[in-house]
Amino acid sequence: MTPDQVTPARWTRTRRIARSARRRLRAGLLGWLAAVLAVVAGCSLGPSSRPPLVTSGEPAPPASSAAPRTPPTGPGGPGRRSDPVRWRTCATGSSAEVGGRRFRLDCAQIEVPKAYDGQDGDALTVGIQRARADGLADSAPPLVAVLGAPGENGVGAAASVAGSLPAAVTARFAVVTLDLRGTGDSVGVDCVSPADAGDLLALAPDPEQATSGDLLSRLSRDLTFDCTDEAGPDLTRFATTPAADDLDTVRAALGVPALTFLGRGHGATLGAVYAHRYPGRVAAMVLDGPADPRLGPDATALATAVAAEKALDTFAAACAGFSGGCPLGTDPRGRITALVQALGDVGITADGGRLVTGGTVLLALLLELPDQDRWPALASAIAALDDADSDPGPLADLVTGALGGDAVPARLSAALIYACNDTSTRVSAAALTDAVGKARTAAPLFGPWAAGTVALCADWPAPAAALGPVSGAGAPPFLVLGAVDDVLSPYSAVRSLAAQMPSAVLVSWQSGAHGAYPASACISATVDAYLLQHRVPAAGTLCPP
Repeated sequence: MTPDQVTPARWTRTRRIARSARRRLRAGLLGWLAAVLAVVAGCSLGPSSRPPLVTSGEPAPPASSAAPRTPPTGPGGPGRRSDPVRWRTCATGSSAEVGGRRFRLDCAQIEVPKAYDGQDGDALTVGIQRARADGLADSAPPLVAVLGAPGENGVGAAASVAGSLPAAVTARFAVVTLDLRGTGDSVGVDCVSPADAGDLLALAPDPEQATSGDLLSRLSRDLTFDCTDEAGPDLTRFATTPAADDLDTVRAALGVPALTFLGRGHGATLGAVYAHRYPGRVAAMVLDGPADPRLGPDATALATAVAAEKALDTFAAACAGFSGGCPLGTDPRGRITALVQALGDVGITADGGRLVTGGTVLLALLLELPDQDRWPALASAIAALDDADSDPGPLADLVTGALGGDAVPARLSAALIYACNDTSTRVSAAALTDAVGKARTAAPLFGPWAAGTVALCADWPAPAAALGPVSGAGAPPFLVLGAVDDVLSPYSAVRSLAAQMPSAVLVSWQSGAHGAYPASACISATVDAYLLQHRVPAAGTLCPP
């Protein structure tokens, strides 16, 4: 069976909800917002009880035997230089316990060029944090992890990231996390106001509705003005390409000749860009759910919308089996569609002035569809909107809580900045109408809403380094992980990225969850063998649900 033949019905139901899985989903959704704001611009399932591994094809040679004698050079050059890192005690303390495992913590600031093209001699600092398992030497090799969207799982998250990984991995590697430039301790730019954040979470389900076009135009102008006012002339320097250059500067500061890297969502896309720019500096990479940097914003939105339609069908079919029955009646999809249309862009207001529109319902679906254990709560929250009391509170709480509560504006700031700076697309009104029409044909419910977000970058300045095709030719073999029904990281994009990178080895998982590693026992066994034993899996590896 190939990934194309796997249907959503093969997803397994589990009762395991972990905090790390919820962080994966939140980061994935913010990463999707970054990608779809480029459209314009979790919850993973538990370990599999099926056979440990399904493979096809011949095994690739070990990573150690694939490295050429002369390291290849990419567009980034032979590698960056940096003074050695000087670790210090973190402000939050010297250790942390996660899941019964204790980690020692260190923090540092790495100086990086503000502009790598030499046009600006100024520097900025990138904050990093290291988590080491008890007993692990100071000289332990680093595993740099960027899990999720810009602003997610950076400084302050090293222990939680390490605690989410298998003990065998943290017994070998010191886990290093960082705040990407423009976020957190790395000259963080917080430019999305709480009011604008509320509007972003309550976009119209269809931009061709009467007032939604006005809102998109107003948001585009306001967000561009506010972010320019906050960041000044440096605004366009906060993007994935210079962040990949920063990653190599961090590698040099850590004192290793090549990088061992784990990325998820946008972090996986960052890793692909790094491998493209510095193929000779790759030791090992695991890219979990990357986007395809060469795809335009409209294509990214369309892929997400199509995947969401498929997941909604599975949700609707499963609803009747929920404990207590389906609160959405005998036709859940029909009821949801009617509710989205009825709410439109006017919506109803929950406590605290939180507006819930048809677009908010679609956003909630994207949040919860990757995690089947959350489906009953999702169905109940949607049903509460459509009962006699029309209570929007449960759905508003679901969305804001899953996205980080009070941290939503800062996280949306980072997502917006990277999304707009990573694409040169600036959509006109005519182009938006065309994109919405195509999206409506391919994905009637989610398509117009997803395509409409393309307008949010309409007034943004031209990017300094837009993303494009990647290659990474000459790099040693690295893993690209994809869940075949992932809504937030569509499998079509994951497969497209792997196809254009000669050293990529695609490992697929029969699941709709977001974040394959270490959620699946099969995926974990494959990745751990790669990281710890330099064993590259067979071409065409497919893991069961």
